[in-house]
Amino acid sequence: MDFFELFSIILLSSISSLKSDLFMKHSFYRILPYAIVVFFGYVGFSLSLPILPEMFLDPEISILPPDKSMEWKLLILGVVMSAYPLGQLIGAPLLGKFSDLWGRKKILLISLLASTVGYVFTALSTEQLSVTGIFLGLFFCGLCEGNIAIAQSVAADITDPHEKEHKISHFGWINLFVCLAFVIGPIMGGQLSDSTLVSWFTFATPFWLAAMMTLVGVVIILLFSKETRKEKQTVSHSYWKIFKVGFSQKALRKMYIVNFFVALGYFSYFRFFPVYVETQFGFSAAMLGYIIAYGSVSFAFFAALFLKPLSRFCSSYKATLCFSICLALTFFLALWPNSPGSLWWTIPPINFCLAVVMTNASVIVSNTAAEDFQGQALGVLTSVQVLAEFLIGIIGGWMASYLNTLPMVLGACMLFVAGGLLFVLRKEERDVA
Repeated sequence: MDFFELFSIILLSSISSLKSDLFMKHSFYRILPYAIVVFFGYVGFSLSLPILPEMFLDPEISILPPDKSMEWKLLILGVVMSAYPLGQLIGAPLLGKFSDLWGRKKILLISLLASTVGYVFTALSTEQLSVTGIFLGLFFCGLCEGNIAIAQSVAADITDPHEKEHKISHFGWINLFVCLAFVIGPIMGGQLSDSTLVSWFTFATPFWLAAMMTLVGVVIILLFSKETRKEKQTVSHSYWKIFKVGFSQKALRKMYIVNFFVALGYFSYFRFFPVYVETQFGFSAAMLGYIIAYGSVSFAFFAALFLKPLSRFCSSYKATLCFSICLALTFFLALWPNSPGSLWWTIPPINFCLAVVMTNASVIVSNTAAEDFQGQALGVLTSVQVLAEFLIGIIGGWMASYLNTLPMVLGACMLFVAGGLLFVLRKEERDVA
């Protein structure tokens, strides 16, 4: 069977799977409210992606002192970009724990209300040009933003343990809504911060919208979601005990380590590809928004059509191994050309690999964790991922001050490490696939 025959089979199978998921699977409608809230949450988060580089780096409108060097501004940008994941690092395991104890729906409602407060504080800080306030506001939003871990727990709750193909589909739908958010959020963020379009638009406007969208998420969960936790957890672990329990399990610990290196790779792309494009081609915030959205459309397309059919040809373990290597190679492909037009053909391969890697890397953790530890296991996974995001924000900002391609080169190297680890551990695939 050659490549084109395999591609045709996967494409036809994917169309059939998409129709089945949308119209025949009751579980899709159970996860839909949570996926929509994830969508709103990541719209709120991604609104800031195209405006932060302009807020801190543009010599004419930067909120930083004009006498500061570009290297210093890049470092501050990296610190501010790390605020949200730093908050998630602390908050995600606790929210996962509380969702195991008291239910997914109740904890998600509380976290959404708190996130609304965080976005309001960030908007006010932006209006006052307070870098410290922006950092603290984004940190608090990350601290309270547990929707992705809770939504993944819901996906695990509603999936039969013997139907891992459906779990990949459920996790894929969550990631699809994340990527749809990255289509809309960056475009809206770039437009809403442009005072030439509407006189009262400022850098704070996207954060006000994020607060309002989070409140809409509260209404959706309150009215349309159902509790999916199967039974109340009887054992309550302390904050550090959650990590200890997770990392004390040999198979789970190995998958966390793999996910750490995978996350270092893909967050180098999410965080610093816009910085590379802005510094390399001089794109405005609005243009950056369109570039990010183009990548997200690619991601959503591949996630919707190819994830479930691909799972019939290879396990989550093998998919993570192979496509981590492919993703690293696509990073070099994106950095090779030196013209804006090349972005049209270099971005889709990256996002195809991202759709496969991000979904399946999370699934292998869920498959490894016990049923009554799903919320906490996925909460710890979120912390592992955002620790990687935090570190890449700090290290990448420092590296970008010397050469704008270095953060993505580092990310590619980390993906090679992840693929190498999975290759070494491949004998354990039957336990986590």
